[in-house]
Amino acid sequence: MFSWKRQLLCALVLLTVLFPTAPTARAEVDWDRMFGREVVVEKIKNSEGRRGVRSSFAINASREEIWAKLVDYERFEEVFQGIRKMRVLEQDNSGAKLEFWIDAGPRDFHYVLYRHYEKPGVRLTWKRVSGDLKQIEGSWEIHNTPRLDVKLLTYESYVEIGGIVPTWLVQTGAIRKAREMAVRLRTLIEDGRL
Repeated sequence: MFSWKRQLLCALVLLTVLFPTAPTARAEVDWDRMFGREVVVEKIKNSEGRRGVRSSFAINASREEIWAKLVDYERFEEVFQGIRKMRVLEQDNSGAKLEFWIDAGPRDFHYVLYRHYEKPGVRLTWKRVSGDLKQIEGSWEIHNTPRLDVKLLTYESYVEIGGIVPTWLVQTGAIRKAREMAVRLRTLIEDGRL
């Protein structure tokens, strides 16, 4: 006969396997700032030392509403401005291959990305397949928060243009754009314009 402690442990393990939960946000999140509608943007480096940008913000929406907007390629330009043209080359349940023509001020860029639905409804990643940019990769991740009606959305992006443009300069411009994009995305979803 199993002890009550062993039975409880077995029940908890079984519940975890049968009903896995979405990731909870990082422990160092300042919830007062997040719930106060702030968009926190920071300079980061990935494991390879590449410079990038992380944007984190709270959003009053369900996981499903957020995910739907992140993969709504017909209305992609509403959130991600600067896209002159975009084409879906392939799409299935595991991801999408997208072709972009970007208006980047003094120069236009053309490239193809693969967006992998790593954990649908929770995390998607992207990576350059071909095109003008030397390197582009990133992710979106939807986290649970202490408030059931609010999710934390985290965006990370690493871009290396190549040539003579230093990555730190690209990173500086990306900080402003990441904040604007976060506000636009939150507004579109919360206002119900999905």
